[in-house]
Amino acid sequence: MRAALLLVLASLPAYADDPPPPPTPFDQGKVAISAGGGTASSLGHDYVVIGGSVGYYVLDGVLLAVHGLHQFGSGPSISELSPELRYVAQPLVGRWPVIPYVGGFYNHWFIGDGLPDVDSVGGRAGGLWISGNVVLGLGVVVEHIVSDCTMDCDSVYPDITIALSL
Repeated sequence: MRAALLLVLASLPAYADDPPPPPTPFDQGKVAISAGGGTASSLGHDYVVIGGSVGYYVLDGVLLAVHGLHQFGSGPSISELSPELRYVAQPLVGRWPVIPYVGGFYNHWFIGDGLPDVDSVGGRAGGLWISGNVVLGLGVVVEHIVSDCTMDCDSVYPDITIALSL
């Protein structure tokens, strides 16, 4: 009897006087846009890299995104296109100091000069820290080449986030 009463009470809606939870950068309907650049070495050549991504939170904490980049340099042209699915533990915002995230992606590398394109899959996990409109994150990415691979087919590298939430 007591358990049934607790179950009924737990299923009742919250009081109308309860304030709604504060908005987060990971709420359903939010758009995520990023841009960046840097340098890289690939195929024995040095490159300047520019890239960006756009994503949409289809549900609270669930991001569907696409990322692209291009590498400029003395070697063959290299471009990347990468769809991603990521989950950020949005209900923990304001309750925990670090918000965990996990995601998976597919990369297709378009390689110029008649070289074969490269496909890879990977995953990422880490934590995000939010202070006001600033989001900082640190995690790890593991990527595996699934097309013909003649070198080291696995990569592990840091996943760094520096973002401004508007």
